[in-house]
Amino acid sequence: MDLSRSDVESAMADHSFFGGLSSEERAELMDRGQVQTATSGTILFQHGEAYRGFYLVVKGSVHIYRLSPEGRMLVLHVMRPGESFAEVPLFEGGNEDTYPATAETLADSAFLFFPEAAFLDFIDHNPRTALHMLGQMAGRLREAVRQLDAVSLHDVQERLARHLVEQVPAAPDDPETPPTVKLDIPKSILAAELGTVPETLSRALRALEEEDLIRSRPSEIALTDVRGLRRLVRRN
Repeated sequence: MDLSRSDVESAMADHSFFGGLSSEERAELMDRGQVQTATSGTILFQHGEAYRGFYLVVKGSVHIYRLSPEGRMLVLHVMRPGESFAEVPLFEGGNEDTYPATAETLADSAFLFFPEAAFLDFIDHNPRTALHMLGQMAGRLREAVRQLDAVSLHDVQERLARHLVEQVPAAPDDPETPPTVKLDIPKSILAAELGTVPETLSRALRALEEEDLIRSRPSEIALTDVRGLRRLVRRN
């Protein structure tokens, strides 16, 4: 997979932490990082594996998950270009830090990998950047709490509606052309991300279609009634 410096610069500029740094700081971090590529289905690290560093997604996608003793997958996050993952162990301070979950590519992907020692040295020389990063992690924690709230308190149909409208935040309530959400991950992964199983997700998709809120296709979902979807989310 071809990866240019401008691809990496674009991913960093879109990132909630890296985007707040100066261009000089981003350039220094790019030099400290390592470009890596992986084919679809590659395990980047496993739960409990010794910590090496964290990743910025430049191309492709990755899902972060845990497995229950019975083998059921709990998807914690699906990471896309401009997002990073596995930063938390950086700040845990132990001598035997490990990855808290497993990361696997969902498509052919490319990353900028930041080795632990190299990134901590950058923070030592630029201490204010640690505050930016902690702010990003706090936002991630808030999102995890929201996700737990959704799984605990709302049904799958409402969770799906919320997920869809969050993909098109700038869409007006009554757009001239229905916005579309591309299905860039398998439906089984989307189901796990929403805290359900594929069969229940399929029923939720059919229910929203029957209410004329969406039109589902194999690779995308058209939001035919954005106002109605938002009303469903607010109602719950």
